[in-house]
Amino acid sequence: MITVTDLCKSFDGTQVLNNVSLTVAAGEVVGVIGPSGSGKSTLLRCLNHLETPDSGVIEVDGHQAYIDERGKTLSAARIADTRSGVGMVFQHFNLFPHLTVLQNVASGPRFVRRKDRAESEQRARALLAQVGLAEKADQHPEQLSGGQQQRVAIARALAMQPKVMLFDEPTSALDPELVGDVLAVMQQLAEDGMTMIVVTHEMGFVRKVAGRVIFMDEGRIVEQGSPAEIFEAPAQPRTRSFLSSVLTHTAQDGTA
Repeated sequence: MITVTDLCKSFDGTQVLNNVSLTVAAGEVVGVIGPSGSGKSTLLRCLNHLETPDSGVIEVDGHQAYIDERGKTLSAARIADTRSGVGMVFQHFNLFPHLTVLQNVASGPRFVRRKDRAESEQRARALLAQVGLAEKADQHPEQLSGGQQQRVAIARALAMQPKVMLFDEPTSALDPELVGDVLAVMQQLAEDGMTMIVVTHEMGFVRKVAGRVIFMDEGRIVEQGSPAEIFEAPAQPRTRSFLSSVLTHTAQDGTA
């Protein structure tokens, strides 16, 4: 579904991604973990063309995406077609405050995919029901909790019928008691066969739901493997150090 080859990205002379290569199969759930500043979010933003790589090749569903092997930007039409199949959920919801919940979810299909209003709203209502928010359709984002807003953001991304979903720290801005509902929606998507790449610090979710875990540090993939391999027997000292710190902190917080 997604193939990344030798992806590089720098900001102001600082190398953020350094020859990153990975493949994600259709229906696979990949958890991406690592310290802040390791390049995790930048990787997702490159996959959705929110950042343009300096070099490297990205393929989505068997087609070259965004730039070719010479670093030349592809046509706007090809980029738009690829992006429409790559849904993304951000840390900070990014809902339109002046639109209702229903309008937020229906706007993509209506204005990007040129679906008629009735069809767009019908699908939006079905997706809101899927994420447990059918009764909130006529409210505005400010009337919702953070967890509810994030579930609306997931529904909005799903409305575009993406082939893959990217999650960039989707629970990090939420109060702890609101995290569970969002993770439950994500787990159901995984069980339904959605291809997902999830950048998160929710180690319990990664262990339970991901089929593969990638550990990144300093712009590189240091190690990857099954949750059992990464959490129980990591091969690299840097992975062991990171997990020891994170899991100890989680246990002290009582959130394990």
